[in-house]
Amino acid sequence: MKHQILKKYIVIASVCLMAVATPSVVQGEGVLDQKQGLLELRTIVGQSKEDFNDGSTADASLFYPTSLLQQPDGSLLISDTKNHKIRMLANDQLTTLSGHIVDFDESSMPVGSYGDGAIDIAMYQSPGGLAMDAQGQIYVADTDNHSIRLITKEGTVTTIAGSWEPGDQDGQGSAAGFYYPSDVAVDSQGNVYVADTLNHLIRKIDKKGNVTTLNKASDRIVEYFPGVLEYGGDFADGSLAEAMFNEPTGLAIDDQDNLYVSDKGNQRIRYIDFATNTVSTVAGNGIYDSDELYMEGAYVDGAVSVARLSSPAGITVTQSGVVLVADTLNHVIRAIHNGNVTTVAGIGEEYGFADGVLSAAALNEPTDVIELANGNIAITDSSNNRIRVIQSYIIPETVDQAGLIHIIVNNELLETDVAPFIEKNRTFVPLRAIVTKLGLNINYLAESKQYEVIIDENLTYTFSSSSNEVIKLENSVSSELLMDNSVMLTEGRLFIPVRFFAEQLGYDVQWDQANSNVVIRHKIFNP
Repeated sequence: MKHQILKKYIVIASVCLMAVATPSVVQGEGVLDQKQGLLELRTIVGQSKEDFNDGSTADASLFYPTSLLQQPDGSLLISDTKNHKIRMLANDQLTTLSGHIVDFDESSMPVGSYGDGAIDIAMYQSPGGLAMDAQGQIYVADTDNHSIRLITKEGTVTTIAGSWEPGDQDGQGSAAGFYYPSDVAVDSQGNVYVADTLNHLIRKIDKKGNVTTLNKASDRIVEYFPGVLEYGGDFADGSLAEAMFNEPTGLAIDDQDNLYVSDKGNQRIRYIDFATNTVSTVAGNGIYDSDELYMEGAYVDGAVSVARLSSPAGITVTQSGVVLVADTLNHVIRAIHNGNVTTVAGIGEEYGFADGVLSAAALNEPTDVIELANGNIAITDSSNNRIRVIQSYIIPETVDQAGLIHIIVNNELLETDVAPFIEKNRTFVPLRAIVTKLGLNINYLAESKQYEVIIDENLTYTFSSSSNEVIKLENSVSSELLMDNSVMLTEGRLFIPVRFFAEQLGYDVQWDQANSNVVIRHKIFNP
């Protein structure tokens, strides 16, 4: 399902996610379980088109961004993969930090290259995962150059392991070989871990630059077309030396210096415990059909033992201990916590683009997810060529927080001559006031003492002034609806439960308990 393309500039606010029980992760206090309904997904930079221009967040473009890294100064680094660049987002401007498009191929796609040197002349081929060490040095998985690059604080780019040719050998520097490395992660000791994707291996680069292989290589042969054979990845938990992966794609270090792995071809999240040198499955499951390169993906929330994923990629561990996963081919962001997998953003198995409340906003092949310093969650929405952010709803400055109940409709305060009130755990609002605010027409039917609300020529609602019955007339077909509370007459005004009416019209309605606000929003935001 494709959603309408919408654009809106946003201001970032704070969001925290709830705690999670996962291997070697310390739980912290979060607020996702309290505020989830007030969270939103918005675009911070990028366009529908595939392009490579720098500029303001409203105008700049990306081409299949795949990885994110926030620097200590708050700026955001982006692997702009198909533009072969590392971009930087700061002060509402997108600039090129490093990398060049050297040509365009016969399909008019940008072409990168390989070259070390000063940051402004260095070149990459489809850069992927980004990581930073304690000294502020940046590591880049230069995927199509089959190498790991280092950007020093002085602004020099060097190759610390691998070369532009694919390989699988251990060693030091250019003697080591990788095959399509997708991600990197750095532990507190300065060791660099590499998701060596098409070798189906997890590699380690120690502080002396030595590259070693941590797990067992797969020898599974797949005949995926008659007479066409290929080595595929495999699956095995257990001791690290005997464990096997299938196209490991995303890496994240936890606070114990252990490693989470998005095992894309096995549709699992794996965990490497270096204290015991063991590999276990954190979430996901599946089996191989004969002659299949990958296990079949699926979309299932629930307990980690039954939850299903589809090509999981970028992964992160938040400050409160939540494991977040960019579940690429399910087009969603998943959270692993308290032994369960839940969907945080996106519409499962449905791709598209729409900013909006989390239950309605859409993604298209997200490949990375990180927690920002302010608690927001940033996402590379790769096939939408955008960077998106999960943030809290921002209360309009015009709302005076004085302990009163406020009705906020699409970021505007509903002003009434008789104040809303709470009765029987429901918020009541004057019918005429909310109808007018929503731009609708209302007629008072004196003979029957009813109020007719006209949505359009094909839809009306008629409210009784003395009961909880509502007559809905749609396309000349009448039906009776029952509100869970009767209307109330106060100071000559007819009051109705605000949630009932707003949800009938397709609005999202949330109760902001901390500020006594009823927040009514379009589920999909207008441009």
